[in-house]
Amino acid sequence: MHVKYFRKEITRLTPILLVTAIALGITVPGTAQSTAELLEKGIYTEQTVGDLAAAIEIYTQVVQDGKANRPHVAQAQFRLAMCYLKKGNEAKARVALEQLIEEYPGQKQLVAQAREQLAAVQPALAVASAPWEDGEFLRYRMSLPTGKVMGSILLKAESTVVDGVEAWQLEMRRFVGNNADNYGISRVLVDRHTQRPIRATFRHGALGNADTTYGPDGATVTSGEKVTQVDSDSEIYDNDQAMHLMRTLPLKPGYEVQLNLLPTWMAQLTETTLQVTGQESCRVPAGEFDCYSVVLDTGESYWLSTDSGRYPVKIEGGGIVIELAEIGNAQPGDPVAFGLEDFGFSGTLPTDWWFHEHRFVDRPTKAMLRLLDPDAASISAVEIDRCPASGCPSLLQSSQRELAGAEQRFDDYKLRSGSWSERTLGGRPAISFVGDYTRDGKPWVQYRLYTFVNAVRLEFIFRTPVGRFEQLRATFDAVAESIHAE
Repeated sequence: MHVKYFRKEITRLTPILLVTAIALGITVPGTAQSTAELLEKGIYTEQTVGDLAAAIEIYTQVVQDGKANRPHVAQAQFRLAMCYLKKGNEAKARVALEQLIEEYPGQKQLVAQAREQLAAVQPALAVASAPWEDGEFLRYRMSLPTGKVMGSILLKAESTVVDGVEAWQLEMRRFVGNNADNYGISRVLVDRHTQRPIRATFRHGALGNADTTYGPDGATVTSGEKVTQVDSDSEIYDNDQAMHLMRTLPLKPGYEVQLNLLPTWMAQLTETTLQVTGQESCRVPAGEFDCYSVVLDTGESYWLSTDSGRYPVKIEGGGIVIELAEIGNAQPGDPVAFGLEDFGFSGTLPTDWWFHEHRFVDRPTKAMLRLLDPDAASISAVEIDRCPASGCPSLLQSSQRELAGAEQRFDDYKLRSGSWSERTLGGRPAISFVGDYTRDGKPWVQYRLYTFVNAVRLEFIFRTPVGRFEQLRATFDAVAESIHAE
């Protein structure tokens, strides 16, 4: 584990500070001292003078001396942690103790003392009861600073019991851009009282899949045939529970904590420092909120509401702005309504599905709804085209044109024998067909349905691995059958 360490360099001192530094034994250019002498000065400054800040400077010099005697460095590392504890900064003390344990295993007595001290400041996070209700969902709009919508995020929380442990299932769904592969679902099961992760699943069209089991000494990440053990002496949390986790922290101006997060698709720990820098008002599509301003040393900024919901209201980072658009509640079994009011149609998705609305700025007569099933087992969408004043092309023309296009775009695309069907869909004429093709060297199936609602052409496109098609076909048909005119 690579631990971030808080270091402060002595660079340029004024004459007054120089006198103080010499009096306290701080090394400056031209006043070389051995690490043993510095260590003694540090202990004297800490215990007799009582100047913790100056002692921290001295111990830091010893720790940073690459030529120093290792037992002296380990002793300085331990004393540094003790100074942080005396100052009430448990986050920095924890980092110093963890670094001692990791980097100086041969100093067994000090390591044993460090482990005792580390246990005394555990857990790393003081978390409150979850501020969300069972079934809560938060929907976010993702855009560029110009206002152009780039995607959406959905957060959900459901109560459950895992191996007799009361737990939350925390879910995140993503759509980014209009790339068919840039979608994903993650689910993290966490202890309801401590927020510590139990296990997690990650499914993403571009980043791949991972399954993770968490334990007291770290996590085991399985991605395909690759198994990675991520060891840690401190608490780690799943990266995809982070937005929920922040809501349970005792946020207030000046609060600071280090989070050890595991992005499971990377199978590598990311250690992040979180700081609350102040409070400010924040207006987003979901309304106006008083917020805590939170900064992460990864370059991201968060605004969490100060009310009892502790909602993540806004996020900025990497040139993307994410804003809270809707707060709602959905229980298991509830269907998901979808559609576009300005195009005059709506429908329902099965429980636990979700959709993202994509608009084409340069083509206001066209839109797309990307659909996401709960297992991310398909790449599904509804393309919507408003017919021109001259009238809509026939269903036969539309479907034949799209079939010819699919044969050109997809590898080894072949119309499945007997699949072409002229039918009715919700009482309206429709055409559907099935095509087989190759995706990343594996057999996939594409299922297409065409119909009209008033003067709007709807094209349903469902793509899935061949082994999942028959299982999902009835669901695909039910989605298409649910469409009705507004």
